[in-house]
Amino acid sequence: AVNKVFRILISTGDLLTGIYLVTTAVMDTILIRNRYCKSQLEWLSGDFCAFLGIISTFGACISLYSMMCLSIFRVTSLKRISGNHLEKHQKVALTCIISLVVIYAATLSFIPLADGLKDFFVNGLSYSRNMNLFLAAVSKQNHIKVFRAYYGNRLREDLSWDEIGRLLNDMFTDNYGEIGRKKIHFYGNAGVCLFKYFVKTNDPQFLFVWINLMVNLASTFVIAICYMMILMFANRTAKRLHGMMAANDGNVRDSRAERLQKSITRIILTNL
Repeated sequence: AVNKVFRILISTGDLLTGIYLVTTAVMDTILIRNRYCKSQLEWLSGDFCAFLGIISTFGACISLYSMMCLSIFRVTSLKRISGNHLEKHQKVALTCIISLVVIYAATLSFIPLADGLKDFFVNGLSYSRNMNLFLAAVSKQNHIKVFRAYYGNRLREDLSWDEIGRLLNDMFTDNYGEIGRKKIHFYGNAGVCLFKYFVKTNDPQFLFVWINLMVNLASTFVIAICYMMILMFANRTAKRLHGMMAANDGNVRDSRAERLQKSITRIILTNL
């Protein structure tokens, strides 16, 4: 049952990644295609781009972490390869682990879009086309440069996006309506709407991104170590079987060794 649950999670992650890739390809070749430059800012600040970022991040995380947990479970289950059932407390522990994997992947995917954390994850603002003062995606630094030219140099460097919005509203009258602007969210850092893996040291997301990268790297190392442990176990067990059955029929010995090898091969292949 545990193997099935982890395989379902891994398959779900791969499915979400596939949906992201196919959707991105369709948007690029059919819907946007030759007009990307004109609609770039609208695309990067749109909800659909955020949705693609969420499913790609969640799919990648749920697949990787489930594969890591499955590898650990299979290593700890080598002695029970004959088919003994899990004890009750082990089932509870595995249920908690599976829940934590899903919750962590979901949190990692959705937290960059939380409105309360926009000062950490918003890359800039895009304005309506009738706003000639700000062009393209405008970062905090560029906003502050304009505000200092208008208000003076008394403004500090660490303005929040809410403060920037208020200063911007004070610069213009309401005679022509409100100034249209949208947030360039965390997944809008590139046209393919991916997790922002490439950050600079002065990016507010620097620590968040590097922690995620370190966790992913550690998960990959755990999977590799589990593979090695499984192979070492297979070699030791095969040698033990050969020694124990040296006096028995060679066909029986070969048959058991072959069954063991098939089990180990199936474990590795299903992880891959």
